Amino acid sequence: MRVLVIGAGIGGLAVAKGLIDAGHDVAVFEHADALRDGGAAVTVWSNGTAALGQLGVTLEDVGRPLHSLKSITDTGRLLWEADLADVTERLGSPTIETPRRLLTGKIAAALPAHALHFGRRCIAVTETPERVIVDFADGTSAEGDVLIGADGQRSVVRREVLGGSPARLTGWASWQGLTRSELPVAHGHQTVNIAGRVAHCGFIPAGDGLLHWWFDLPWREGDTPLSLRDLRRMFAGWADPVRPLLAEVGPDDLGFFPHIRHVVPRVWGGARSTLLGDAVHAMPPAVAQAANQTLEDAWLLSHRLAEVEGAPEEALRAYEQERRSRVLKVSRTAAFTSAQRSTPLQRVGRLPKWIATRSQVASLRSGSTVLRPVPA
Repeated sequence: MRVLVIGAGIGGLAVAKGLIDAGHDVAVFEHADALRDGGAAVTVWSNGTAALGQLGVTLEDVGRPLHSLKSITDTGRLLWEADLADVTERLGSPTIETPRRLLTGKIAAALPAHALHFGRRCIAVTETPERVIVDFADGTSAEGDVLIGADGQRSVVRREVLGGSPARLTGWASWQGLTRSELPVAHGHQTVNIAGRVAHCGFIPAGDGLLHWWFDLPWREGDTPLSLRDLRRMFAGWADPVRPLLAEVGPDDLGFFPHIRHVVPRVWGGARSTLLGDAVHAMPPAVAQAANQTLEDAWLLSHRLAEVEGAPEEALRAYEQERRSRVLKVSRTAAFTSAQRSTPLQRVGRLPKWIATRSQVASLRSGSTVLRPVPA
């Protein structure tokens, strides 16, 4: 089949890899003039690395393996710690933090150069029972048997094939970055999450001395984004490594993005189209699963379309039905976790390590397709 993929982000590249390996003719169209290199870093959990492994992509030579996940209060009191080495052993796949540009570059390098088409912004979709046509802003068009919308939270494909409202703001936002640091946390294998009464922050080593950091705060549309000076003032007195990290960070390191959440529809496309990733289920970053759920989408969609030669609708709907149940669980957990961040934690007791570890395993399994057998 001729498959058109809109968007050369993590999901678009990953599904292209799976479909090309299955023998399909795939073209990926990206509105930017090259692969995008922003977005700080990505936590690829066991389900994400398992999906990548099934797609023939390994992260052994990029990023930083994570062996521990620790949560503390803003005063430094331990709330819980999960043993990610044990999680890796139980689930058979590691957790790795990697700069987003290295992840997309790794997947893109596994694709034939002729599959990628840059500077092609999708503006319209026409779908019939026999074919699908995509029109681009430069006046060109492309025709195929299947269309996959992997074009992010403002998806043109979603608008064209489903209509409906865009993703909604949740009332929170992140100030984040990726900074080369001499702090010990940047050279270890541990994620540190710090929870306060009305704010949250975290630090994850991403390899090569890079530290992925973020600060989450309530934010409403129309509010002025905070400056680095504002963050230093608001988080003064928080447990290490907050103060020394903010002393290292420069204004050019500071990125800002509001948290959003999609209503996940029951059907994700038409007779010859579907969606994946943030185009269909954008969610708050509270459980760091957005990229991982996207990779699971790409893996399962590749699997479902691997043997299809005629009408693809049955395979597309099977993919959507299987993924929707998992995605809804993760999206609801992310929304609930984000909403609970303003809950005082001073009276919360310390959770035993074995419980935190098993909870992490159970959470990853319950929201995953790739860690479970795929139904025939």
